[in-house]
Amino acid sequence: MNRPARTSLAACLFLSVPALAQDYDFDWATIDHPGNAPYQGTIDEWITRGRGRVDHTYRMSKLEVTTAQWMEFVNTFSTQSDDLAYFAEPLYWGATEDHSYGGPGIRWKLLDAPGAAMRPVTGFNWRTAAQFCNWLHNDKRSDLDAIKNGAYDTSTFVRNPDGSFADQSTHNPDAKFWIPTLDEWLKAVHYDPDRYGTDQGGWWRFPNTSDTAPIPGIPGVGETSAGYEPYGYFEGLEVPLGSYPTTSTPWGLLDACGGASEWLEDWLPPPDSFHYYRLYDGAPAGTPNDVLLDDLGLAGASVAISPDVHIGLRIASMPSPSTPLAALTFFLILTPRRRG
Repeated sequence: MNRPARTSLAACLFLSVPALAQDYDFDWATIDHPGNAPYQGTIDEWITRGRGRVDHTYRMSKLEVTTAQWMEFVNTFSTQSDDLAYFAEPLYWGATEDHSYGGPGIRWKLLDAPGAAMRPVTGFNWRTAAQFCNWLHNDKRSDLDAIKNGAYDTSTFVRNPDGSFADQSTHNPDAKFWIPTLDEWLKAVHYDPDRYGTDQGGWWRFPNTSDTAPIPGIPGVGETSAGYEPYGYFEGLEVPLGSYPTTSTPWGLLDACGGASEWLEDWLPPPDSFHYYRLYDGAPAGTPNDVLLDDLGLAGASVAISPDVHIGLRIASMPSPSTPLAALTFFLILTPRRRG
């Protein structure tokens, strides 16, 4: 193949590759082995039964969104005008108002407390989570258009006459970041491609690569902040993310048990197909009964526009920039023509 032909092929390949996602300051786990078997479940596990198969490679953030990451998002817009002063303010996080700032709007700063930057963020609605994904998709721009579209088209965020929501059901095909689907979340938290031996995949019941629930307790003693009796919701959310490094999913995700529950993209499925509740999964810190949400067969649902105090966010993303196709493109561009 001569050089012009190589360059032409490389250009075609390059044009076929979607824009790649930034890493930002997330620590990512790559979830591969596409086409895995779904979770079979029982008839009582009607939300998760038959789910968990994913036919593409993707990434999941190893940690939930932290206070420091959310504060950057909030401050980008809350300081633009008084009308945006309380933009995306969550119900609970490791930040407080910065009273040394004179306006416009409000600026937030970290609490003077150990681990404040790494506290989970909870108590924002699904629509705000979608705006956060749009902001990441649009390179963290500061104009308001950066939160209007990208992963989700917020012009669809309206209420129907019957009380249901017309909000876009799934992320845009070219989204760089998005709210994980139920299938993506289940696979990243419970599926192990080597569960029964090399390349013999299967499912673990709990998000600690085990069929036995993690033991609640303080870091260094217990295995999760979920279900630890002295912790109410707010006390438990003071435990920094990543405080239980040995409690991980098969792919290395932390705090899938503990921290916050996590918004998912899916609506509550039939028989309730009203498009009013969005799913979430994962047991939050604190109240003992909620540790049951760690079980593979269970998931929760909450009103899409309500900021539930215990629900936060973990981000899904397209694969790393170092994809085989990208590498092939640069190889074709840089490899000189071979003369015969």
